Amino acid sequence: MSQAGTRFTPPRPGVGRMHPPPLRSCARITPAWARMSPARTPLSTGVSGSSSLSWTAPWRRRAPRASAPLPRRCSTMWISSSRPTDQSSDMHTRHWSALAVMLCAVFLASVDFNIVTIAIPSIQRGLGTNFSEVQLIVAGYALSFAVLLITGGRLGDLYGRRRMYMIGMTGFTIASALCGFAQSPAALVASRVLQGAFAAVMVPQALSFIQVTFTAHEQSRAYALYGMTIGFGMIAGQLLGGLLVSANLFGLDWRPVFLVNLPFGAIALTLAWLLVPESRAPAGLKLDLVGVALVSTALALLLYPLIRGAAAGWPAWTWASLASAAVLLVVFARYERRKTDRDGSPLVVLSLFRHRSFVVGLGVGLSFFTVLAPFLVLLAEYLQSGLDLSPRAAGLRFLPFALGFLTASLASARLAPRLGRKILQLGAGLMVTGLATLMVVVHSPTLDSSGVAYIAPLLIYGLGQGSLQAPLVNFILADVPPHDAGSASGVVTMLQQFSFALGVAVIGSVFAVALGPHPGSSGYGRALDHALLWNVALLTVTFVAAFALPRRQAARALSDAG
Repeated sequence: MSQAGTRFTPPRPGVGRMHPPPLRSCARITPAWARMSPARTPLSTGVSGSSSLSWTAPWRRRAPRASAPLPRRCSTMWISSSRPTDQSSDMHTRHWSALAVMLCAVFLASVDFNIVTIAIPSIQRGLGTNFSEVQLIVAGYALSFAVLLITGGRLGDLYGRRRMYMIGMTGFTIASALCGFAQSPAALVASRVLQGAFAAVMVPQALSFIQVTFTAHEQSRAYALYGMTIGFGMIAGQLLGGLLVSANLFGLDWRPVFLVNLPFGAIALTLAWLLVPESRAPAGLKLDLVGVALVSTALALLLYPLIRGAAAGWPAWTWASLASAAVLLVVFARYERRKTDRDGSPLVVLSLFRHRSFVVGLGVGLSFFTVLAPFLVLLAEYLQSGLDLSPRAAGLRFLPFALGFLTASLASARLAPRLGRKILQLGAGLMVTGLATLMVVVHSPTLDSSGVAYIAPLLIYGLGQGSLQAPLVNFILADVPPHDAGSASGVVTMLQQFSFALGVAVIGSVFAVALGPHPGSSGYGRALDHALLWNVALLTVTFVAAFALPRRQAARALSDAG
């Protein structure tokens, strides 16, 4: 039969070779790349409509391109072009570049918490502070940081994550200058509280950015980078603090540990303006001011007595404050439930706590993060005040810890998909082993004077922390939907800082009580021993609590990175 004059009928989808779905009409067919303008390019979120994002780099603001020519025939067809592939690759590079800038905030905030620990003896000599005031200098930063983190995450959802990042970075840089020029313990504590408040505005934007920008496959790597950044900040704080204090730049003694933030803050602001796209939650959300007031007051009433209670002898006001905090947290939860039903704009999305991985992950994180800060603070105090090492020598003692953390953080990306939740238990076990070995070194006079003796325990401890910290955030946020990214990020980062402040307050108080009013070298060793036993107990809780994580769900989330 002749085919002349026969009208061509395209093959139906599903018959013969695989074909894309047929186009619904012969109306305007415009390739996706032709509908994008460089001034307003949607980012890949993995969930359609989950967030409003636009690229606003100044050199990209130009008029949109015209649509592609219309096809002559309406039929089932592929629209092929090299442009979408090129643009997708370019956008992929932009995403990771923007994440690097966002992680600058995480790094600076982590450095600033830990850089002070190595400078504490110098601050005590320079300002005449006692140990109770030292606790406030360290924990006051974490207090304001933790109290305002949930609010900071929600502000990014509402008003733009890049905008809040830049506001937070600006305030953080100014507060760092105020810390550097403080002339009294009270002024330094106040400046540290202000510094923590602005850190709470900029830091949660990094986790939110990961949630709304990257696909599930990419998020595992991004979360690993986030965890590594926190760890590197802790390590860099110890090393950089020791070098800056020992150098005594321009005769400023300890002050450069704060002033060093100024150039880094300026660079981060410039890069954020150039490279980071703006993003926010869908329109319609409102700032929950009542929720902000309730949760901020509750956290302050909870943390402050924990920081000051031991030094004050646990008077009646500390117990009244803790009881009031518990009542306010219950009131906050009930108010947020009603707020959700009324207008859908709560400060904390309570449905997050229906996810087993989120709730159990927070419990694992609480016991784990409580260990990190006091270990670094108290070991630095022991090395400088107990062994009379210089800040530089004390900082260099942490190099094996840095090496172990780096090695394990890089390896955890490959091990986590195979081990699932066991990677967390492996990390906790290694940390306990490192602490036990360190206690042996501290109690041996011949070993304690040798820097070589500290290599093995700190290396093992660093391997454990890197194995646990890098994948932990991914376990916690595995089931969180992107439109709740700001709220979830605020909760997670709040937990971290709350745990840091809690650890410094409680374990620091144990150290201070064991130290006594007139300690000698042996007194510092005995006090450190008491503190390390608390760390071992908390890490044991971490190990056991990890069994409650959903094994398959955690392993599946991590395996996306493989």
